[in-house]
Amino acid sequence: MSFFRIVLGFLRQRLFASLLTAASVAVGVALVAAILALRLESERAFSQKDTGFEVIVGAKGSPLQLVLNTMYHLGSPNGNIPLAVYEQLRADKRVSAMLPMVFGDNVGGYKVIGTAPEFFTTFRYRKNIGIQMAEGKPFEKNYQVVIGTEVAQRLALRVGDSVTIRHGLAESAEGAHEHGKMPIVGILAPTQTAIDKGVYSTMETVWDIHYHEYEEAQEEAEAAAAKARGEAVPEHKHEHHDHDGEHKHEHHDHEGEHDHEHHDHAIPPEWTTVTAMAVKLKSPIFFESFIRSVNEGTAAQAAMPIREIMALFEIVGNVNGVLLGISYLVIVIGVFSILVSLYTTLNERRREIAILRALGARRQTIFLLILSESVMIALVGGVVGIGLSQLGLYLAQDRLKASIGGNLTFAPFYTFDAWLLAGVIGLSALVALLPAIKAYRTDVARNLAPLS
Repeated sequence: MSFFRIVLGFLRQRLFASLLTAASVAVGVALVAAILALRLESERAFSQKDTGFEVIVGAKGSPLQLVLNTMYHLGSPNGNIPLAVYEQLRADKRVSAMLPMVFGDNVGGYKVIGTAPEFFTTFRYRKNIGIQMAEGKPFEKNYQVVIGTEVAQRLALRVGDSVTIRHGLAESAEGAHEHGKMPIVGILAPTQTAIDKGVYSTMETVWDIHYHEYEEAQEEAEAAAAKARGEAVPEHKHEHHDHDGEHKHEHHDHEGEHDHEHHDHAIPPEWTTVTAMAVKLKSPIFFESFIRSVNEGTAAQAAMPIREIMALFEIVGNVNGVLLGISYLVIVIGVFSILVSLYTTLNERRREIAILRALGARRQTIFLLILSESVMIALVGGVVGIGLSQLGLYLAQDRLKASIGGNLTFAPFYTFDAWLLAGVIGLSALVALLPAIKAYRTDVARNLAPLS
């Protein structure tokens, strides 16, 4: 009988106990492997050290919130800043390029972002990598939209379709206000960043939508007040037609079904605001001086994304360390359960060991049999645990992407998985030394004596 078959025979004799022990090891390994993979991939997704811009400028408030909202579409913006501030900073001699962004609405839960034509030409979301079109073309006029690849896939949209913009940053039927449908003229190529999650149009489009909504609210308030006073309801400038889902404005000159571009009313300056700006500076020597000069003012703040994200991971790292500590403890408990299982059953197997010795097995062979049994349980538990972690991450991948805003791509196997598996096997061999030594010292004559 081969050495390996003897080990399997030992395991089969106490199959249920062996499976339970392997399961406890698998749970600990799965937790550790999943936490390590999440930490690694989230750091990759959030660090983005090779961005094509160095600074983000936005309204006063939390700099971390500004970075997370602008770069990852997480949370709400701090607020908006006047267009004049954007124009002043764009003219700064230290600035090489500046991309404005205006947030405020959504399509199916994806943010609508008003921006400038430079988004498709000079903007670089990574070093030397700019925006590419997968289909169609960039928007050329107001009330046209270009969508990210994730938006196209999740909402089953393509060039030529129309989208309905809803008020607010999150998809919700409560308090939502639908605006006219806008044609999709282009779909962006994948970037593996939050850019894939955006719906892009001109800043003027976003401004006009918000101002028109304000005008409608004012007219409704005036009508309600007049009705309460018993007066004739004043004639509104805007006529609403819900038959085809679009808003037709009496003062707008429409060239086609979806053409909202021409207006004969000016948008007040207080409505022409910017939410955030991605800034590329001419030289690294300007980083600190530019950030300091913006932050010393009262209108805006500047933040370096990499600095804010590193501060975030310092906070998250403490929590992550606690979770890892608990997971390692689960592994240790699982491995020590191997020790308890082997040691408590050793008395039951003394006669089997004595028979093997009588048949010619050496003490060293018995010692290795016990060690091998422990290693086999740990190996099965470790492999199953790593498999469970990969399966769990794969099933939760979409939900994780949506919750953290980054594009997480998990590898089939990580280097730390191999180290984790080796560590579990090594620890199981270590704790099995005590029962292995006890088996090594088994007295053959005594344990082969007839049972009374």
